[in-house]
Amino acid sequence: MAAHPAPAPRELTAASVGKIDIVQGLRAVAVLLVVWTHSIVAAGYHSSPKQAAFFHLKSFGACGLDIFFVISGCIVSLVAASAAAGNRPSARTFLSRRFTRIFPLYWILTVVIVLEAQLGRYPVLWRQVPWLPTLFLLPGWHYPVPPLILSLGWSLLFEIYFYLVLALWMRVSPRQPVRNTVAFLATMVALGAIVGIHRPLLVIWANPVALEFLFGCLIAQAVMRIAALAAENRSNLPLPAARRARSIGSWLAGLAAIALAATIFTGYGNASEANSILAGLDGWLRVGVWGVPSGLLVLGAVLWRPAMQSIPARLLVFLGDASYSIYLCTNPARSMVEHFWRFFDHWGGDVGVLLCLLVCVAVGVFCYLAVERPLMRFFHNWYKQLPFSPNRGSVASIEATSSIPR
Repeated sequence: MAAHPAPAPRELTAASVGKIDIVQGLRAVAVLLVVWTHSIVAAGYHSSPKQAAFFHLKSFGACGLDIFFVISGCIVSLVAASAAAGNRPSARTFLSRRFTRIFPLYWILTVVIVLEAQLGRYPVLWRQVPWLPTLFLLPGWHYPVPPLILSLGWSLLFEIYFYLVLALWMRVSPRQPVRNTVAFLATMVALGAIVGIHRPLLVIWANPVALEFLFGCLIAQAVMRIAALAAENRSNLPLPAARRARSIGSWLAGLAAIALAATIFTGYGNASEANSILAGLDGWLRVGVWGVPSGLLVLGAVLWRPAMQSIPARLLVFLGDASYSIYLCTNPARSMVEHFWRFFDHWGGDVGVLLCLLVCVAVGVFCYLAVERPLMRFFHNWYKQLPFSPNRGSVASIEATSSIPR
């Protein structure tokens, strides 16, 4: 009797990667870091919080954006890799999905800032902001990059650039979009190092900060490789190998977190300043002191994959789901807190920091539940089908909420 042929390896899909709730937890930590830093800055206008004078703690939370960039590179690359396996729609559909995730909420909160400006919160806004780059998150034809109406949207300039590059390679080389995106980003950064990035367009397209998306792409490739090995074995990796990977991941995540925290004491120059990055300055410093540890943190977390079943862990996952709204709501919510600062100024600057953080998070969560989730449902219905199974915690659900704060 002829032997039965060996079963062919299962087709690798993003869904086969499994649950990565820890990534959503990391997004929650990242957005809390960003809001914390802005709360310290807000308190500093009215009082003197003690934590602002503790070594370099004041702007340390800006490293949350670097964590976001790496996560974005990882998750969106998984989506593109699934498209390469024939499991997703075209590059145009991919891009339209990403744009409908980013722009509607961004435009709504930009209008909120405009209304606050009408009330006198931003009196010189109209003389500073070009409308076209602000509305469509384009780098613009001026150097340095002019400010946006919603100032925290500066990070979205890099997000949109990454999406466009990835979509381009999904169109041009649909079988290897992630690999070619990595090569393109690395080439652009190298070109910028040679010819200089202190000029329009290149200050975004050749900025070393783009390497943080590249780190995420490489993590996605590693994750997909692990999933492929598991598929070839018809099940999960052998138990000893899985335990070893989880152990390595936990140690790697811990050491990366320590490396990030160490910059509180060593300093990070002007790498925390958005204006510095958008002027093409301190990009390499930021990638070195925050980007590399952020990449190792995300890689370690993905390998580790703790259960995230406790109440605090589930809360982190929920805040990770809401992180885009929390991030974009930080400016208008912080402005509201500053307006009423006189009512709790007597409690001290550090209490003010905590209150500002809590208000920003609360406003962001409300925006997520009342605005962002209905928008997501609307556009999902508009497309008539979800890209993946909507199981919570899967790569599918994370893709649906992977716009960062970004």
